[in-house]
Amino acid sequence: MATIQRKYITRYSSILIVIILLLTGYYTIRYVLRRRSPIRMVEETDLTRFVNTTGVRRRIPRLIHQTWRTNNVPLQWNASHYSVITKNVNEFKHYLWTDEKMHAFVRKHEPEFYKNTYITYKYNIQRADSFRNVVLYHLGGIYIDMDSGCNRPFKDLLATLEALDPDSPHLLAFPTDDGFGFLIDFIVSTAGHPFHKQLISRLHLFNYNFLFHYLTVYMSAGPLYVIIQERLFKSSEQQAVRILTSTVTDCFVWRGEGRTWHTLDDKVLLYIYSKGHRIYRQPKLFVIAIVIICILTLFFKWDRAYAVLWVWIRDAEFKFKKFIKSVAKFSKI
Repeated sequence: MATIQRKYITRYSSILIVIILLLTGYYTIRYVLRRRSPIRMVEETDLTRFVNTTGVRRRIPRLIHQTWRTNNVPLQWNASHYSVITKNVNEFKHYLWTDEKMHAFVRKHEPEFYKNTYITYKYNIQRADSFRNVVLYHLGGIYIDMDSGCNRPFKDLLATLEALDPDSPHLLAFPTDDGFGFLIDFIVSTAGHPFHKQLISRLHLFNYNFLFHYLTVYMSAGPLYVIIQERLFKSSEQQAVRILTSTVTDCFVWRGEGRTWHTLDDKVLLYIYSKGHRIYRQPKLFVIAIVIICILTLFFKWDRAYAVLWVWIRDAEFKFKKFIKSVAKFSKI
């Protein structure tokens, strides 16, 4: 009887610890992730105003980057892939980066990141996500996912971005997600943008297992990681970061079927996200939802969770000190 009681005491104590840590983490993160710079949008009126502007200095390289495992493009992406090439054939040079080429490029240009982080990623999608930061930092141009097609030549968008910030040596643009930040399936950038350097330099700090496959990918190198870093980045007239409205993005890009890396837990979390955008506008509800998910995970995967719990506890002091140092560093930015 005493053994059973101790088991339940341990279980509920663990859940209480998780709740306390989540609440503490929420308020800490809320402070750390305060926005450093105002959001700067690109509207449809900007396209109309600047599309035919002449005499503006070109700063964005006319390069298009796409990534896939091999040179054999899957059939379902033929239409999107070739629309990107054909609509920009006379203005842009196109690169298809295979896994082998990505490894070679990162190893050459970011050897420390390659050795300490890139090759340690559990999932290949993490390497693909982090690679776009490396290639845009060193070469610049446009990154676009394989499942995204082209509606209109990209030269008009680049001309607009260069005219909007004529004196800025560094330009960068992401498409809005409308509900939560922005997307990274389509990125326009000059080479050497400080934001990409920031992304590369901090990737190792987020190289952890975040319980779910979906969260691990999104937090370690994916959209959520980039959104967090954008809030910490100080954009200015000399290093502009802009967000494309949905209308502007849709003028140039159409999206097909992708998400080849998603698993069952990804689909569950995506469903929650798609049905509950309002929860992000209610932080307390968001915390409660995360707590419930963690509690259910502990109950239904208790054997596994219990086995790793003590490893977490033993390592907690070291990780907590490391986290506090990171918070102190970011809060000074």
